[in-house]
Amino acid sequence: MGEDAVDYLQSQCSINLRKLDTGKIRYGLRLSTRGRVLGDSYFLRLDEEEFILLSRECEGADLLSLLNENIVADEVEFINESNAWELITVWKNGSGNVQLENWPEKPTAGGYIHAEKSYFFEDFRISPGTYSILQPLHNKIPQGVNLREMDYDSLQIKRIRAGLVSVPGEIGPTDLPQEGRLELDAVDFDKGCYLGQETMARIHAMGRVRRLTFPVMWNGKELPDLPCNLYDNQKKKGVLKSLIPLGKQKAIGMALIHESADEALQTGGLEIEGFPNGRIQKA
Repeated sequence: MGEDAVDYLQSQCSINLRKLDTGKIRYGLRLSTRGRVLGDSYFLRLDEEEFILLSRECEGADLLSLLNENIVADEVEFINESNAWELITVWKNGSGNVQLENWPEKPTAGGYIHAEKSYFFEDFRISPGTYSILQPLHNKIPQGVNLREMDYDSLQIKRIRAGLVSVPGEIGPTDLPQEGRLELDAVDFDKGCYLGQETMARIHAMGRVRRLTFPVMWNGKELPDLPCNLYDNQKKKGVLKSLIPLGKQKAIGMALIHESADEALQTGGLEIEGFPNGRIQKA
């Protein structure tokens, strides 16, 4: 990426990349100057001057635009290689250790294994025991895989049940990291200046926000268009951000809820305008 890669990325993202060693991986955010969430990435450090930035939901072109917008005289270059790679997410099949032929051990916490042109790491933004393989498009996974590939809906259901939000679909440009509990592992409060730092420091000092995301269940016959507002006694109390069908007349999703609606969410549930036969309740 260039000799200024660490300094430049340090000024742009929410985590302290100077403490990220070669062979390690962290998850961080790109915030606006007002502290809203514009994008996210896994940061894989390849060497002193080179990183791979990987996002599951943010488009490569959008991330590239965000990364380039503040470059002035920095010796740094970003390349969008989204069309050359694929991300395969898997989970353990059985009780044995996660092992691949030629990859004799599973990744350590906070690390990745680089072999067979691929990067293998525990996917801590899905759920415990879930792993992802970033590999060149159409690359063959080595023989001896004791893993099972996830389909998209299964992946989303595991993530939602674990209480982990997606960016930008569930926490995005109008939302703060704290509203999705992203500050727990994606914001370092002891690093130097970066975009959104003042807002992060102020909220950290205050100790809380008034909205939080929760996994929720929907028991209506039909699925609403998303995102949609949630109401309690005709007063807006939150926004339903995602919804994945679980079966007949049942779905799970993620909602951003005001603190004043916590009791209603756990008891009678919140309403969706135009859907009188269903309720949103905490999962």
